[in-house]
Amino acid sequence: MTPCTATTAEHALVCSPPPRFGSGAKGQYSQGWLLCEMLLLGKAVLVAIYGLDDVFPDTRTGNVGLAFMFCCILCSALCVALETLLVTHFVTGRRDKARALTSEETPLLEKPDGVDEAAAQQASDARTILTLVAYSAQDTVLLSVAFAAGALAALALALIPYFTGQIVDYATIDQDSHAFTLTTGKLLAASLACAIFTGIRGGLFTVGITRLNVRLRTNLFASLLRQDMGYFDTAKSGEITSRLAADTTTVADQICLNINVLMRSLTQAVLVLIFMFHASWRLAVITFIMIPCALSISKVYGAYFRKLGKKVQAELAEANAVADEALGNVGTVRAHAAEDSVKAAYAAKLQLFYVLEMKTALAYCTYMVTATFLPNVVSAGVLFYGGHLVLANRMSAGALVSFMLYQQSLSGSFQSMGDVLSALSAAVGAADKVVELIHRQPATPAPGTYTPDTFAGRLQLSDVHFRYPARPDAPVLNGLSLQVNPGEVVALVGSSGGGKSSIVKLIQHFYMPSQGHVRFDGRDVGLYNPKWLRRRVAIVNQEPTLFARSIKRNILYGLEREDGVPAAEVPTQADVEHAAQLANIHHVILAMPQGYDSECGERGVQLSGGQKQRIAIARALVRRPAVLLLDEATSALDADSEAAVQDALDGIMKHHTVLVVAHRLSTIQNATRILVVSKGTVVEQGRHEDLIEAGGTYSALVRRQMQKSASTMSLTMRPDQGPGPSMFL
Repeated sequence: MTPCTATTAEHALVCSPPPRFGSGAKGQYSQGWLLCEMLLLGKAVLVAIYGLDDVFPDTRTGNVGLAFMFCCILCSALCVALETLLVTHFVTGRRDKARALTSEETPLLEKPDGVDEAAAQQASDARTILTLVAYSAQDTVLLSVAFAAGALAALALALIPYFTGQIVDYATIDQDSHAFTLTTGKLLAASLACAIFTGIRGGLFTVGITRLNVRLRTNLFASLLRQDMGYFDTAKSGEITSRLAADTTTVADQICLNINVLMRSLTQAVLVLIFMFHASWRLAVITFIMIPCALSISKVYGAYFRKLGKKVQAELAEANAVADEALGNVGTVRAHAAEDSVKAAYAAKLQLFYVLEMKTALAYCTYMVTATFLPNVVSAGVLFYGGHLVLANRMSAGALVSFMLYQQSLSGSFQSMGDVLSALSAAVGAADKVVELIHRQPATPAPGTYTPDTFAGRLQLSDVHFRYPARPDAPVLNGLSLQVNPGEVVALVGSSGGGKSSIVKLIQHFYMPSQGHVRFDGRDVGLYNPKWLRRRVAIVNQEPTLFARSIKRNILYGLEREDGVPAAEVPTQADVEHAAQLANIHHVILAMPQGYDSECGERGVQLSGGQKQRIAIARALVRRPAVLLLDEATSALDADSEAAVQDALDGIMKHHTVLVVAHRLSTIQNATRILVVSKGTVVEQGRHEDLIEAGGTYSALVRRQMQKSASTMSLTMRPDQGPGPSMFL
């Protein structure tokens, strides 16, 4: 171990183990500062009780005056705070200097645990708050009116104890019936004004909550849509849904609602303090003792509650992910009789959530006991001392009644502020994840903007290496190269896991290759405008996804005015029908009760597999693409549906540049070229007949498929039938 090279004077301060309170020297001096603060506060209370009424120094009596004494107390508090900051800065600076002079391997000079995490958390909080402020800034006028209404409501509320005290004096001491009646009317007017302005403030803040909620959801959804596919490979759908549905509502409701309460309580506290000092400054100083105590308790509780809040949100998101996965695949769950294990997994996640909620409840219970008891103690002290002032004729009974009402109002204000600060901490904890997702940048570079006048669709992959972000240790493509010329039909075959579908995803620019290039017409695929390119490179997947909309809108998916397509380029009804005819589905659609306006249902549940596949083909063809990608377009279909879809594919492949991925060799037997992909590379390529004669990997695939087909053919063939060569290919 490298010895410490700090100077002798620095050794005791820097190289020795630091004192432990919270987080080192800073925590130690914070403890001392808190003690000094409490002593100075006690001194201020003693001055308020025993000090003479002279505000300024009196040379005749030798009284220094209240102003001088309170200024001294205030200066002492400021000096203690300044000393704490200077000492903390001095110790931190010496530590940093010593670290620079010593080896990084010196154990005693390592950075205390949590320093980096705390700095990162502060930066995250600052970004979260700034984002929320920016989203709320659009409602500045609305919130300003709401704040003004809240201030007027607080003023009216502060007048109620004032008029109450006057009523007591006019009824018991002065016994003035006219003033008693007039003041009672003022009390009712103040109560009515408080109610009206409170309602206005609450209504406007509710509108602000809704507007912020809408903005958060809109921006979060937009951010999720622009994320790279690697993010969705690793993120759980239930967690994403929880962020979008639950956390955004929590953030909007909690932050807006609590800021509403905070502003109301703060304004009310300021106005009440003014009236309290007007009624009796001595009692006001004594009452003021609960302010730092309440804030200190709220700060400690808020920090702890915030940590629990983040853990609660995380556990709830994981529980939602388990439920979402099970409900999204309920057929598979029931088919394998896995209901009990799914319920057990969900219950286990909820148990962790329950434990955290119990900790939250215990912390809240402790906080409420302290926060409720402290104001009552202060009230008892104020009432005891105020009673002595009334007995000494230094204060009227009505003023004491007003002051006690003020004190209760002030206690309620600071208790509300303490609750709000704790709730805001929890809301900021939930907002961290939302804002983090809103600001998350995709791993892929920014989309290109190139939109050429002509697009031939010449596809080229050069020495492509690729690994999925979710599986960085498992290479998928290893130096693969291929080229598809305009008008060619190139087929990719091979065993599962060889990388065929990954090639299609790279062509769509869903992922970035770790090495090599994917190009169209000699330009990298990432340079093209993605919307422009995806209208010219269409795909038909193995299991097409249809949405809960009409057949026509499913065929037009991505080509409507809402998608930013110019009106002149939006396909017409004739274009839709032409695409459906090419996909061999037009006659089926016309036979439906509502034709092209028939609903597909969620995920196309109202259509058969073959019908969904042919609608997906029509969706691809209505774009009039230069390049057509067919990724296992018939592998999930039965024999009849496959025949109908295959007829549609055979008719369209002659007029497009096509890249076909298939396991069933009957799909690609007439391809211009067939590429055999194995372990991420092209091991064979050529025409069907040539590859059969070569007797390599492709020939072996054909033989295995023929043997598999022959083993099941007796179930469907008549005795006089014999297998034709096209049945296997």
